[in-house]
Amino acid sequence: MTNSIRKMLASNEARRADAVQVQYESIHIEPDFNLRQAGAELEESIEALTEHIVGSGKYPPLEVRVRAEGGVWVVDGHRRHAAIGRALARGAPLRNPKTGEMLVHVVIFEGNEEDRIARIITSATNKPLKAVEIAEGYKRLRSFNWTPAQIGKKVGKTAEHVLQMLALGDASIVVRRMVSDGKVSATNAAKVARKHGEQAGAVLGEQFEAATAQGKSRVTASTVAGPKAKAVELRKDAGRLDFLVEECAIVRHGGKVDLASPEPGQQGYWLEWPATDITQPGVFATPRAAIDAARGAGSNA
Repeated sequence: MTNSIRKMLASNEARRADAVQVQYESIHIEPDFNLRQAGAELEESIEALTEHIVGSGKYPPLEVRVRAEGGVWVVDGHRRHAAIGRALARGAPLRNPKTGEMLVHVVIFEGNEEDRIARIITSATNKPLKAVEIAEGYKRLRSFNWTPAQIGKKVGKTAEHVLQMLALGDASIVVRRMVSDGKVSATNAAKVARKHGEQAGAVLGEQFEAATAQGKSRVTASTVAGPKAKAVELRKDAGRLDFLVEECAIVRHGGKVDLASPEPGQQGYWLEWPATDITQPGVFATPRAAIDAARGAGSNA
C-alpha cells in the first residue's frame, strides 16, 4: 500500500503544527544515500550538536520524503537525526511527558532522485561537505547521464568545477585519502588526476615527499607544476629553438637502426633536415639532448 503524509497524519504517526511533525521512530536513514563520510571530524560535529540539543538548543526542521513502507526517509538532516537519537539515549527531556512521543519538525521534500542528490550537495550550510563528498555527489548525478554543464547548472557551479571534482571522484582511493587527510588540496589533486590518470596516486606521493623535504605539510601548486625553470635554462631552450629554425631541422621520435644507435631499434629522438635529406646519426633520450648534440657537432650533423 502506498504511504502518504495524509495517511501518516490520519494514523497519528505525524502531527501538523506550524510545520509537519513526525515521530522520531518513524524517521529512517536510507542506506548509502548520505554523502558524508564517517570519521573523527563527523563524529565531533554530531557530538557538538548533541550537546546543543541536550541543552534545549533549537535546530532546523529535517527535510524528508515519504517512505513507501511507512514513515519517512531523511533527505537533508542526517547529523541532526543522529544527534537527536543520542540526546534521547542520554535522557534529554525531549519527549512529551503525557504521550511519551518525540515529535520532530520536518519539511516534506518534493522532487525526484536527481533533485534529492542535488539537494544534499547544496544544502550543507552549517557544515559544508568535503571535496571528496561533493565529488561523489557529482558522480551520482553523472550516472543519470547528466553532462558537467547540466550538473553545474543544478548545483550553481561552473562546468569546469564539476569536471575537476569528477576527476577527483574517479581518482584512486590513495588520491582521495590524501585530499581527506589534508596532504593536497582538491584542486591540485584533480589537476594531477586529470593529467596522470591511474598514476596520479604515485605522482602525488612523490610530490608529497618533495614538499615535506622542503618543510611543507602538503603538496602545493608549485609542487604540482614543478620547479620553475631557471633563467639560464630558458635561454638555453631559446637557443635550441633558434637552431632548429635557422637549420630548418625537425625533431623525430621512434625506433632507429644505424651505426650510431646503441642497439638495433633503439627508441629515442633525433633530428632531420628535410630539405637536404640528412638525418642525425644515433638516437637520444630527449629532444634537448638531440639538439645539443647536433649543435655541438656543427650544422647539418
